[in-house]
Amino acid sequence: MALPRHHGQPLRQFMLRRVAVLVFATTALLLASFVGFGLLPMADQVAKDQFDHAATGVRSELDAVFVPPVRLLDMSRGWLAGALPDLASPQAFNQVFKPVLESSLEITSVVAGTSSGQGWLLLQKPGGGWRNRMTDVPHWGAKRHLLFDEAVDGSVKQSWSDQNYDPRQRPWFTGAMAQKASADVHWTAPYSFFTTGDPGITASTRMRLADGRDFVLGFDLTLRELSHATQAVVVGLHGVALVLTADERVLALPTKPLAVSPDEWFKRVLQPATTLGMPAVTAALDAWHAVHRPQSEVLVFESQGRSWLVSVQPYVLGVEKLWVLVLAPADDFSIPLHSMALALAAALGGVLLFVMWMTRVGMARLSQPLEVLADNSRRIARLDWSPLLEVNSRVAEIQQLAASQQTMQKTLGDNQQELNSRAEELSHQVSTLQATETRLQQKSDTLQTIIDNFPGGVSVVNADLRLVAFNTEFKTLLDLPDELCNRTVLMFEDVIRHNAQRGDYGPQDVDMLVAERVKLAREFKAHRMERTLPNGTVVEVRGTPLPQGGMVTLYIDITASKQHERELDRMAHYDALTGLPNRVLLVDRLHQGMAQVVRRGQHLVVAYLDLDGFKQVNDTLGHEAGDQLLVMLTARMRQALREGDTLARLGGDEFVAVLTDVLSLDESVPMLKRLLAAVSAPVTLAGRELQVSASIGVTLFPQSVEVDADQLLRQSDQAMYQAKQSGKNRYHVFDAEHDRSLRGQFEGLKRIKQALEQDEFVLYYQPKVNMRTGQVVGAEALIRWRHPQQGLLAPALFLPLIEDDPLAVAVGQWVIRTALAQMAAWNATGLHLALSVNVGARQLQQNGFVAFLNDALAAQPLVDAADLQIEVLETSALQDMVRVTEVMAQCRGLGVHFALDDFGTGYSSLTYLKRLPVSQLKIDQSFVRDMLDDSDDLSILLGVLDLAASFHRQAIAEGVETVEHGHMLLQLGCELAQGYGIARPMSAADIPTWAATWQPDASWAQAKPLPRLSLPLLFAQVEHRAWVLALHAYLKDKRAQPPAMDKGKCQLGKWLDAGGLAQHGQPRMVTQLLQVHAQVHALAQQLCQLKVQGDAAAALLQWPALLQLRQVLLTQLQDLCRACEG
Repeated sequence: MALPRHHGQPLRQFMLRRVAVLVFATTALLLASFVGFGLLPMADQVAKDQFDHAATGVRSELDAVFVPPVRLLDMSRGWLAGALPDLASPQAFNQVFKPVLESSLEITSVVAGTSSGQGWLLLQKPGGGWRNRMTDVPHWGAKRHLLFDEAVDGSVKQSWSDQNYDPRQRPWFTGAMAQKASADVHWTAPYSFFTTGDPGITASTRMRLADGRDFVLGFDLTLRELSHATQAVVVGLHGVALVLTADERVLALPTKPLAVSPDEWFKRVLQPATTLGMPAVTAALDAWHAVHRPQSEVLVFESQGRSWLVSVQPYVLGVEKLWVLVLAPADDFSIPLHSMALALAAALGGVLLFVMWMTRVGMARLSQPLEVLADNSRRIARLDWSPLLEVNSRVAEIQQLAASQQTMQKTLGDNQQELNSRAEELSHQVSTLQATETRLQQKSDTLQTIIDNFPGGVSVVNADLRLVAFNTEFKTLLDLPDELCNRTVLMFEDVIRHNAQRGDYGPQDVDMLVAERVKLAREFKAHRMERTLPNGTVVEVRGTPLPQGGMVTLYIDITASKQHERELDRMAHYDALTGLPNRVLLVDRLHQGMAQVVRRGQHLVVAYLDLDGFKQVNDTLGHEAGDQLLVMLTARMRQALREGDTLARLGGDEFVAVLTDVLSLDESVPMLKRLLAAVSAPVTLAGRELQVSASIGVTLFPQSVEVDADQLLRQSDQAMYQAKQSGKNRYHVFDAEHDRSLRGQFEGLKRIKQALEQDEFVLYYQPKVNMRTGQVVGAEALIRWRHPQQGLLAPALFLPLIEDDPLAVAVGQWVIRTALAQMAAWNATGLHLALSVNVGARQLQQNGFVAFLNDALAAQPLVDAADLQIEVLETSALQDMVRVTEVMAQCRGLGVHFALDDFGTGYSSLTYLKRLPVSQLKIDQSFVRDMLDDSDDLSILLGVLDLAASFHRQAIAEGVETVEHGHMLLQLGCELAQGYGIARPMSAADIPTWAATWQPDASWAQAKPLPRLSLPLLFAQVEHRAWVLALHAYLKDKRAQPPAMDKGKCQLGKWLDAGGLAQHGQPRMVTQLLQVHAQVHALAQQLCQLKVQGDAAAALLQWPALLQLRQVLLTQLQDLCRACEG
């Protein structure tokens, strides 16, 4: 084929011309560069090197002065070992620090002081000898100090000084106290020492003493030696060096002028640099300031018609910055440029001529073989595969090029043949790919048709969460705009972010929500959930992962079916006529109310209402009129009740009202009367005035025995019939005790007497311990009935039947005798354990009780009466206070101790506490059990402990079920406890092994009573636990409304906003606690929003995260408590 023609110059001519131009240009450039970039910078570098060397020397001298005190201060921590030296004698202080002053010439004195006002000084006098000054501001005042002057011969003179001196006001003390870390060293700004008046600097550090006080130690350093170092610096012929403070006062002097004496010159230390009387120094500072005070640069300035150079380098000393100033005349560093330039030009000229000759010879040898190579290349370009011309050259690269040219010719020939064969194969492959592409497009069209015709929304994302397919229904259901859906690349994140910014997920942090949803989506797990869209549409979302990564998600509109479910649910739980809850929902509400009042320690009233005269209205006016009357009466009865109470219709003219959170039956009487009035008021219907009344049966929960919801309804129904029989239009209260006693009291008493005779009763023992020390301090004897058919029965199942029967005295005597016998048996084996027994009011007031007790103790000579404690039961039944006090005093005479059981639950407990000779109060377990999440119970518990302390009674807590219960009791100052968290009641045979092996929880041994001002921290933990429980109940549909979502309106938030943490210090811990509290509320708002949107399942999936945050918050409050424990 035809090749293009080239008209360029021959290589030999081209190279010679350009080499000549290059050589001449290079020579000129080298000459100019040497002068401009060699000689001149060389002079500058010489000056800079001398300046740097001078500055380095000064910095080394500064290090020699300032580094040793830092090491000595660190070593002094070990010398002092957290103890204060004696103030009355300097011996201990001097023994530590005299060697420091003797070995470190730059340290002139040692100073020290405490945060409570004690101070020490050790000074080495210039002429020899030592001085100590002792300060004790709290005892001696700031103007009276004890001095010890030690002469050279070792004699010591003691005197008092009236200097006004307080170590806590000195800069070395205040600076060290301000350091963040106690190990940091503080350097004062240069100042005149209090004792000598010499200028200097103090290095100080803070230590924490064993008694909690702060101790600051400081070394005073003189500045005279620094001036010797700067005066010895050599910079050029006339240069000087000096050190300045940050405010440009002289710290180290330059070489003094000849006219100034050394002493007069040294007095200028710490004076402004401009007062040295050296114009060059003043001009140097002006030039430095003019260019914004650069560091480590050499600046040029003029002074008195002469050019000078100056360099300023920083030296950091703690928080202080010093400046090392070096300056010298510029002409000290000048060099002879003209003669050096001429000599260099001559040398370069000779070199230039030699290079030109060598280049001409080399070009000839190089160009000839290259011309042959060029001819061979033209033959290859014409696809001429004949043998190439031989190339002769001793240049290795040309030989390699010739060999490569031979190889290239052969390779290109082979490749040409290979290309021809592959071109045919490639043509066949292209045809095959085109056919495959057509089949894939057909499958894609089929899939898109299926997606477009699916009766719901469809979206497909790949492994990168990119939406690769979706249909119109998906866009319509989620209300996505065209500008979003028409994007070339649409990501799953884009859709979530659009919906979040539009407010579909409520008031949440958009970035956080998007990140969480994307994280869940990347797990590609199969899922099925329901979601309520902002427009009210309910969508079922089903996600199925793809084998190759990604997810197919279907969106099905189930709004109609959900509406139908709600209608069915309402039909199943509500009365169709009145809209009131029916029996099914009533029982559920009743169960919830019963659990609520038990937890809160309140009561619940069930009122069963039946209309009097309603049948006559139905028979006279018809069922339609009767229905209208029921609707009107329902509205009235609703108004008569409180918000939160439940009114239900059981059918016909029967209704039930559930009144929760009442303290007693008396509190419900006004509501019962309002119900009667609401029903009995005249009603105008169809132009006729009608009047009916109601009979109401009432029962109360809880009762002395366990009852369920059905029993409450039966009891109230029974009481309602009693109301009708008593004249109607009234209420009647069910008497549970009377009913129960009528049914089985006689039979129960007979069986219990038989059990006592046949020795079926047994004592179990529940240990009492000191939670802090781990000591087992005793046990409580608890009766059990080993029933032949029913097994082991608890006392609540049989003791109430005998409480008003003489049989109670016989059983009580058996308990005392058995307990004493068991104590004797344990004593015989080496186990000494005090026991307490419960004695009822009837037995305590029985004639002969003291004599019986005396005989029982006499029968067991191995038992010390002081080891027996009687727990007085049913304090509210003790009416003859004079008689009871006399009996207890006689028992105390025998050595027996008394305790008030279940203290805090009776109306007269304070009266008993004042008058009865008891030594111990047993706090009722109902307060202890719920104190972790009920602030009311915690308040009552704290009040009982305060009463016990005020009346000098010992307190022991019942119902300790967890480690947390014990830890909080210890923080409140209560060490004695019993409960399932320590040990369950056990047989006598199990007690020795348990007592020998029991160990308290490790955290109990570390817990300490909190100061009074820190008790709100415990209440803060309890309030937060209660808030979290309320939130969980709301999410589980067990509570109608969520707790306060605003972090400032929950109980913990109100306390925090009111400055509850201000008095506790610990700013870092407080800041972290506030942050976590805000995070808890933010996450809680997200969970509530999900529930409002109908996605309660998703909210509960995130519940562990909220529990984790709750635990972090509680841990931070506990850490703050530990920091406050005294």
